[in-house]
Amino acid sequence: MRLMPPFFERVKAWTALVSLLILHVSVLSFAQEEASSPKQQKLDSQTLGKMLEQRVKELDSNKLRDRDQSEAAIVALGPQVIDLLPPVSDADSEEFRMRIERVRTQLEKQEKSQLTTPSYVTLSGVMTGADALTKISEMTGNKIELEGVASLTKSVTAAFDKTPFWEAFDEVLDQLGLTVASGDGEDIRLIPLPEAAPLRIETAGYSGVFRLEPMMISKVSNLQDPTNSYLTIDILFSWEPRLNPSLIKFQVEGMELVCDNGEILTPSSDAELEFAPVGGSQMQASLTVQMPTREAKRIAKWNGKVFATLPGKLASVAFTDLVNTNNKTLTNGMLSVTLEQARKNRDIYEVLVGVSLKASEDGKGSVQSWASLQDVFMFDKDLKRIENVGWSTTRMGENDVGMSYVFEKEGDLKGCKFIFRAPGSLNEEEIDFELVDIPLP
Repeated sequence: MRLMPPFFERVKAWTALVSLLILHVSVLSFAQEEASSPKQQKLDSQTLGKMLEQRVKELDSNKLRDRDQSEAAIVALGPQVIDLLPPVSDADSEEFRMRIERVRTQLEKQEKSQLTTPSYVTLSGVMTGADALTKISEMTGNKIELEGVASLTKSVTAAFDKTPFWEAFDEVLDQLGLTVASGDGEDIRLIPLPEAAPLRIETAGYSGVFRLEPMMISKVSNLQDPTNSYLTIDILFSWEPRLNPSLIKFQVEGMELVCDNGEILTPSSDAELEFAPVGGSQMQASLTVQMPTREAKRIAKWNGKVFATLPGKLASVAFTDLVNTNNKTLTNGMLSVTLEQARKNRDIYEVLVGVSLKASEDGKGSVQSWASLQDVFMFDKDLKRIENVGWSTTRMGENDVGMSYVFEKEGDLKGCKFIFRAPGSLNEEEIDFELVDIPLP
């Protein structure tokens, strides 16, 4: 296989740019920290960048052995290198594109497993609540804010052997007499458990990385038309803090709520309940069902399914020539960005791009929410970062979004680089949940 000198220059330039990106760009709130497997050593970005530089070059070596060894070596580094892989374009060789995409596919499978598999806690002994929660946080990568929280000096007994995060966390909080303040988009904020409140472990339903808890039930009686009376159930839906879902759908079809007297409560609508979380580790949702009879005292069992979309690690594309580039497309995983035009508009510069993300039929609705999870900026010729001062949507399709970004900059665009960073994948997960023994008003 023939190697072209421009290819080495492109890889070297890209690797240098990536290193600068990692050094100068703060990770966004939606960037997700995954736990390394025992065989994958966690390395800093500079070290990873240096390791990748040669390995990426060798993916297009004229020796099959070098190509195979480099591909295996990159995969062995794990999902921590996903956001350091270079984008591909038609200018790259077919062999290079094939191997980069194959590497990415394997790493994204590892990443999906980390995103959809619960974090586990192995911890035993008697210790203070502060020590227990700190160790749980360190083991799982889930941030737990402890500053200013009372009762953390109390002793707790831990007996966890590969216990899922939420169950271990709830058990420790129950021993400390603490709970989590509820609210849309809230992070984990610990508060005292009300004296009359049940234990967290008794009211929750667990499913992988998710936790569900009924919060409130309200009866609405229509006195003029009793057939239009209904029951509203508010639930708190939480996920491990290391994650940041972009879309949550409660699948109403097939949902089953069975009362203690055998009554089955039917949801008032067959439409899916769809939510775009606003951050944090939890969101509140409401479900309306038919009114039960007075004989029903409890919901004995509530089974259902939730569809969740979890964005993967950030992917970057970098356009290094804004003066002479129009309609150039770079692809990084599922993320594809086309630089349509960079132009001056009076005293500002406008950069028009088309962005698309591959998604399954079920995941198309999450593309719109994903579109806001972006970090878009420029580097000038001196590698000074220039933030965009505004953006707008020029078109919106199921998997395609047209966007305009505005920059204030003196001089021309010669030597400037346009950087687009966004999650490079959407990991779609369908989960089953079960809640039991919910008292009716």
